[in-house]
Amino acid sequence: MLTGNSKRVKFIHFKYKFLLFFITCLVAGCSVIDVQGNAKFTSSKSWAILPFNNYSLAPRAGEKAETILTTLLRIRGITNIQMYQEQDEDINIWPERDDRKRQENAMLLAANDNVSYAITGSVEEWQYKHGVGSEPAVGLTIWVIEISSGKVVWSASGARSGWSSESLSGTAQKLLKELVSNLKVT
Repeated sequence: MLTGNSKRVKFIHFKYKFLLFFITCLVAGCSVIDVQGNAKFTSSKSWAILPFNNYSLAPRAGEKAETILTTLLRIRGITNIQMYQEQDEDINIWPERDDRKRQENAMLLAANDNVSYAITGSVEEWQYKHGVGSEPAVGLTIWVIEISSGKVVWSASGARSGWSSESLSGTAQKLLKELVSNLKVT
């Protein structure tokens, strides 16, 4: 049985925990990140950015994520990066709309070019949430594939929402930066 003082102490303790959680969300933005794998990668190897699957309702969100990711990897010291995007060689032919097929084609090109690692992923969410604040919300998954074996050797997934004063691309960049910071590059 709790006495009056112990009930009050527990309530104050709960109140401080909630306040600490709220302040953390304010400072960091609300985000969730999960990382699998602890492989170490060499920055001097050749890398490729493959097309992302776009599961969001935003057109070309995958290409936006690929571009931001390329810059962040260069900042991390990975400078030998190739981007495999569809070429518009014939304007009379419709480009491939099947994201998985585009990924497979790019993977074959990367293997032919003797690339060591390929980074690809998917965009699950890329939008401004409806409502009073219209907060930006981004959900991404990225994975590193060792081309020689075809195996996924590292992956990370995350979601982040920003405040109504933040941009969608800024929120995506923050999330990708958090995801890439878990990539061990020497």
